[in-house]
Amino acid sequence: MSITWNIIWETHPEVFIVKDWKEYPEDKKRSSRLPLQYAYFMGGETTLRVGIIACSSIIREEEFLLAGLLWGHRLSNGAKTVIYYVAPDFSKPFLTGLSKIGGTIDARAVYWREKLTPSLYPIPEKQLLSRSRYALGEERPDWKRWGAGLNPVARQQLITVKDFFSKLASRGVQLVVKNQSINVVWGNFEIAEVRRKGKKFELCTKLKWLKSKELMLKWQKQGWVDSSGSLNTGFCATILDILDYLEALEQEGKLRPQDLLASLLYKGEGALKMLWGSPWAWPWLPKERGENSVIEFEEWSFFQGNGQLSVVCPIFEKPLLKGVRSILLASVLERSLLLVSAKDDQGNPLVWDGRVHWLTTLGKDEELRRCYSWLNDPGKFPIWTLPENWQENGIYELNCQSNYLNHSLMQKGYL
Repeated sequence: MSITWNIIWETHPEVFIVKDWKEYPEDKKRSSRLPLQYAYFMGGETTLRVGIIACSSIIREEEFLLAGLLWGHRLSNGAKTVIYYVAPDFSKPFLTGLSKIGGTIDARAVYWREKLTPSLYPIPEKQLLSRSRYALGEERPDWKRWGAGLNPVARQQLITVKDFFSKLASRGVQLVVKNQSINVVWGNFEIAEVRRKGKKFELCTKLKWLKSKELMLKWQKQGWVDSSGSLNTGFCATILDILDYLEALEQEGKLRPQDLLASLLYKGEGALKMLWGSPWAWPWLPKERGENSVIEFEEWSFFQGNGQLSVVCPIFEKPLLKGVRSILLASVLERSLLLVSAKDDQGNPLVWDGRVHWLTTLGKDEELRRCYSWLNDPGKFPIWTLPENWQENGIYELNCQSNYLNHSLMQKGYL
């Protein structure tokens, strides 16, 4: 592969600003902790460093983007550096993400077409900065639309199911409507499911997350609406038992940090409410296969307040990779139609300011801040850290670790 790449560079000198490329050997890739699946080349002079990162197919775009940035950082040593990304194809979010790269690194994309002559095609900068928007996803059905295909009796029974779970919203229960199912969740845990079966539906508890086989057998219950128009008492009691169990885990500090945070973000209390307003439900589902980004946004949190839509990306692990991934996903929000017609709970327009708030814990913010040296507008990705004792005392305070906005937001009346 490396011999093939060298021949390609030599036959296309007009594409690059330097020539006489040197390949970075495997042992140095390992010592520099660069992903081994890509080919790396270097050129340039002391005042201008130039590199190439190439692959014959991109499996995960965030890994490819991050590897190129790490390669540019490795070459740079503070000098202006140009990195060429070479691959058979690039998605629109990837190209938009490249337009966000700045500082000492200038990122450029080059198509590689093995069976065409010429085989390299630089992508014009105006294509990276295209203002056209594209359609993505489909609107999530509401309960009425979801029940439209049911028979009249089942539609009436569905209202009973909705009423029961809606009354549990104060305990952190969410209802997530999809095309074939309605998922009942608490934080990251799915506790029940309504699934379409022809013109009827089935209701049952969902306990894949539960480790206790004894509790799993005890709480595996079917739900139905009896002749009196009520949900069967056994199912209702089981749901309440499951909530008691999860809330006890929360109070005893036995939830994973990411699971606890998901619960707190949904409730949106304390400093979250002061800073961003009330939670806003993600209203989209993927329309076609491959629209993974539409699904991934469900892992983020959205808030509404005073006509403003705020986008929050929780980051608990692999900060650099998650940060770069969020840059690509921010590009999806920016260039797609997903948030163009966003409305609050009263139907009033919501405006997104283009920022993605990185929410993380103390310590991980240091690694995230490395991304700032690669961005031409770091202000679009403010870093917020949770208080040190947030798992015990909740999110009573948020600290912004971004250089341009460094302050602490504390919930009034906490201390």
